[in-house]
Amino acid sequence: MIYADYNATTPLSEAAKAGMAKAFECWGNPSSSHRAGRQANALLEESRDKVASAAGLHAREIVFTSGGSEANGMVLMGSALQCGSSFRLLTSPVEHASVEKALPLLCEKLGAQVERVALAEDGALDMADFRNKLETFRPHLVSLMAANNETGVLFPVNAIAEICAHTETLFHTDATQAFGKIPSTDFNRADFITLSAHKIYGPKGVGALVIRGDRKLECTRFGGSQEIKRRGGTQNMIGIAGFAAACEDLKNSHVETIRALRDRFEAGIKNSLSDFTIHGATVSRLPNTTCIRFHGILSEILLTALDLDGFCASGGSACSSGSASPSHVLTALGLAPEKAKEAMRISWGRFTTDEEIDRSIELFVRHVSRIRQRRMDRKAL
Repeated sequence: MIYADYNATTPLSEAAKAGMAKAFECWGNPSSSHRAGRQANALLEESRDKVASAAGLHAREIVFTSGGSEANGMVLMGSALQCGSSFRLLTSPVEHASVEKALPLLCEKLGAQVERVALAEDGALDMADFRNKLETFRPHLVSLMAANNETGVLFPVNAIAEICAHTETLFHTDATQAFGKIPSTDFNRADFITLSAHKIYGPKGVGALVIRGDRKLECTRFGGSQEIKRRGGTQNMIGIAGFAAACEDLKNSHVETIRALRDRFEAGIKNSLSDFTIHGATVSRLPNTTCIRFHGILSEILLTALDLDGFCASGGSACSSGSASPSHVLTALGLAPEKAKEAMRISWGRFTTDEEIDRSIELFVRHVSRIRQRRMDRKAL
């Protein structure tokens, strides 16, 4: 099997497995005051320190969650509830489903107003439009992802954070895809930051919301006073320990090696095939991601053929897998729905090898050529 869907999820690293095993032996409730509880609490705070260190943040700013989707929801709903019906949100048309699908609720049930920043055709954020909307719309919260999960295109998060700070506007970034693939100093100046463990070789079901300094959010998860009263509920200590170990292991992410593998794959495709588009290739993007569209071939057909040969990739975000609808990311960039359905996302990772890249190029050349030849034969009839 050739696994090329690291943006959907990553394999569990040995470091994460070891961290989780440690937590299995520390079974107390971290909120309990007896010895077993204190041991669990010590592991919890040690884990918080490790996540904070990897992100270049303070431990007291880390709130553990069940993952990136929950963290995104906490920011949106917590901000909206705090502001009431006057809440105004500025976002983009290519955000993760956990943001995009929350907008109808915010608008219809809470009376929020939402505006979206325009994008260039290559997926880059239109900074002139951003500045204009920031001035005219005057949002309470700006929510813009650090890296797009389908195209890999990067938004200039720290520049946005600086602009928002000057206007005293709170800024949230979903850094789920960026964390571990680009330096944390490229995105860690936002007021709220979403992180996830299973994108950095940690376990699924755990992540974090970074709440900087004294920023305020209405609580949306009730229970005890866990997570500095930000999120009630007993912490998932096995997941948190695995998340922390994965963070500590980020020095082994081999980002530049992965970038070279990605570039090698794209060069192989360029040298062997024609009539395709790599979306986001002309702007800054994640080092591991290729969003490619072979003109005239539905990604569903190509992916099925590749899967039979053991190649694993996706037609877009894993959160929209199985949907018959075209990618909202690509249609937001101006692609017609039928063309958006031709796109597929290929994302490499730490365990990808040179041999897998070469084999992948062979598979793509074989199947794309075969599908196109079959169509030519049909037309000839």
